[in-house]
Amino acid sequence: MEVINKILDDYTDYCHQKLTEEFGTYSLGTYDPIYLYQRYKCRIIDKRPRIALEASGLSVPQIYQSAYQEIISDIENGSDLKKYQSRNLKKLDYDDDMLSHWGIQHFHLGQIIEDDGYVKRSGDLLFIHFAETNAHILGFFNHGAWVDLEIIEILHENWPQELAVFRSESNTTHLTESDYKALRKKNANANVTVQDGTEYLNPGMGVTANGAPFCAVLNSDKMIFMFNRAFELIRENIVLILESDHEQRTSETITIGMEIVDSTRSVAYHIKETGFKFTLPS
Repeated sequence: MEVINKILDDYTDYCHQKLTEEFGTYSLGTYDPIYLYQRYKCRIIDKRPRIALEASGLSVPQIYQSAYQEIISDIENGSDLKKYQSRNLKKLDYDDDMLSHWGIQHFHLGQIIEDDGYVKRSGDLLFIHFAETNAHILGFFNHGAWVDLEIIEILHENWPQELAVFRSESNTTHLTESDYKALRKKNANANVTVQDGTEYLNPGMGVTANGAPFCAVLNSDKMIFMFNRAFELIRENIVLILESDHEQRTSETITIGMEIVDSTRSVAYHIKETGFKFTLPS
């Protein structure tokens, strides 16, 4: 019995479909849909309820009180937060440097939702670090604060556990904000050192030579490895899988495909010749 692997082909088609839904007709350039979709996903905040935690001493300007409360409510309710983000999200090749290097999202503070679904732009921005279950509210900054070292200082002082995995002891030269700005223009990565001498690798994991977030490459490789490993597991257990089909459908050729159920974020595999669907243990 020949077992054919079409899992990655199906996942590529899924990524293409998601990109088309978001951007319409797009150009692959030198990349594939898996990489482009993961690059896009690096900028998107998953819709899930989170606890909003404020940095010590956070002061909310009176002019932004209402907008701030709306943002906090949307975070805690697990609402779609895209409307607060940069309109540049509409560009497939957009990369958010502060997010890529330091892992910090910036939200606009307008309360009027404009025709394209984004809130009206504001002079100041709210900087937030998102984790799986929490949103760490760092403070209000202006549009030129992309390399303001106070951002990392606040995260370090309030939630050092979020940065622990990035700790480094390379004793690298302390860099200024001008240094970071110049390095980012060259798509170069650099450690960051806070006032007490603690040194961190890029909390956002940094960028590759083309300026894209490193997490795009990492997540693409992760998905490819996961699906290739899944096929090996399926092939090793194909007899048992076929026996699980209550209709006992058979075929000389077994082609394995997959589909993603967006509502549950789960993966289902299927035999294309018979339509039999099954899942693998996590």
